[in-house]
Amino acid sequence: MPLVTRHGRAALAGHDAAGVAACVKHFPGHGDTSLDSHLTLPSVTRSRAELDRTEFAPFRELLPVTPAVMTAHVVYPALDPHAPATLSRTVLTDVLRGEWGFGGVIVTDSMGMKAIDDHYGRGEAGVLAVQAGADLVMALGRREAQEQTLDALASALADGRLDGAQVQASAARLSALARRYPARADAALDLRADAPLFARAWAQALTAYRDPVAPAPGSRVRLVAPRRVTRENVSEASVDAATLASELAGVYRVDLTAFDDPAQLDWDALRADGVPVVLATTGRHRHPALRGVQPDLHLALYNPYAALDVDAPAVLTFGFRPEARAALLAWLRGEADAPGRLPFGT
Repeated sequence: MPLVTRHGRAALAGHDAAGVAACVKHFPGHGDTSLDSHLTLPSVTRSRAELDRTEFAPFRELLPVTPAVMTAHVVYPALDPHAPATLSRTVLTDVLRGEWGFGGVIVTDSMGMKAIDDHYGRGEAGVLAVQAGADLVMALGRREAQEQTLDALASALADGRLDGAQVQASAARLSALARRYPARADAALDLRADAPLFARAWAQALTAYRDPVAPAPGSRVRLVAPRRVTRENVSEASVDAATLASELAGVYRVDLTAFDDPAQLDWDALRADGVPVVLATTGRHRHPALRGVQPDLHLALYNPYAALDVDAPAVLTFGFRPEARAALLAWLRGEADAPGRLPFGT
């Protein structure tokens, strides 16, 4: 928890210094879920005492320095056995406002996620969120869904289901946030000026696991990589196998084995001729079919925890962006170290 809090505090301070209104999320916690709220409605069954020791701890520490809190589409039976936090007055008003005294803005997570949309409907969910204590409803998605939310809120105001004084208090908090962080355009902004900073950051993040050794430059390697990783929910489309092979060709003579389903890979055949096998994992999700496989080197270009599945030395980049891949290529050429720290124990 101290590490989470320290990183959160640093991020909040950096955003604030740059004039950006940040928020902590997803209250009251999303770490102990095994389900994705983009797809379904998760639940965390810890007791209140356990929550106080774990999920709640970094939120309590950071509330004094955050201008906003984003809610979780997660049910916490110890707090509210029925409604997810986003729609729970117990969670947002009784706990966050009442017990903890938070006076900043409460914003919902996207109401287009299936945890909400499939169970409550967009318009009704918007009303329930405001009734629960949310100040800002994130009505993402198609235009008709946004209009449905606006119409439902207007109707609830007109028929008295929404308390006028509560809505005015929300408006005051939102106005205060806007005054504190006024929108401004920087016509002199030049993204290229930050390129060296990003390059150094990716290079510093590069991390070794199990003492990986790069094949000798100029040698032949067999690259095994997903043919294509598409955009999924909040995940951008990752780098494809052909692009990786093209970049590695600047260091090695590359034989590419591109796969669509890792369960279809024949690892005995891949290793049969003695050519070093380099596996690249490039997606957000870990694949059960890769558990225990034994390439000679694993390049974890997205989810660092994929290194725990594959039985091989690994290099972790923490991302698939071009700058991350450039740092990896420098390591493969023997021009750079991998000084980063593992997010898990060895």
